[in-house]
Amino acid sequence: MVKALDNVAANGGTISADPPKQKYQFYSGNHTSVDQVIQASLWRFGLTSMARNLLDHMATEHNEDGQLQTTQKELANHFGCSQPKVSKALGELFTHNFAWKVRRGVLQVNPTYTYRWGSRKHRSLMTKLGAATLREHTIVIPEPGRPS
Repeated sequence: MVKALDNVAANGGTISADPPKQKYQFYSGNHTSVDQVIQASLWRFGLTSMARNLLDHMATEHNEDGQLQTTQKELANHFGCSQPKVSKALGELFTHNFAWKVRRGVLQVNPTYTYRWGSRKHRSLMTKLGAATLREHTIVIPEPGRPS
């Protein structure tokens, strides 16, 4: 096996463990991914500053499974605010499906917001969560001028 790989390398071949690349398909004609559209439209959700802070924190601090393992009390300590304020902000994020509670102390961050569309991590997490879960937690961007 090692000899065969040496021959490939000696002849200028490339060895890759990455899965085959998939072509992008943009039905609208725009080269824009879902995560970019959601981020560009965050203002339409009318999130409080606490909810935005929490969303930013969740988007950067989640684990490989897209989960944040923390409690409301820990989040309140982190942000220097009251637990009811964190609870209200989480409620906003849950209402819009940016995240949902898996169990006590574990929050799931929606991969359509958190990960770049089409990335390996994005595809892996989407597969792991399953179509039914993702349909149940679809992020719907509110129309401009309408309450969210």
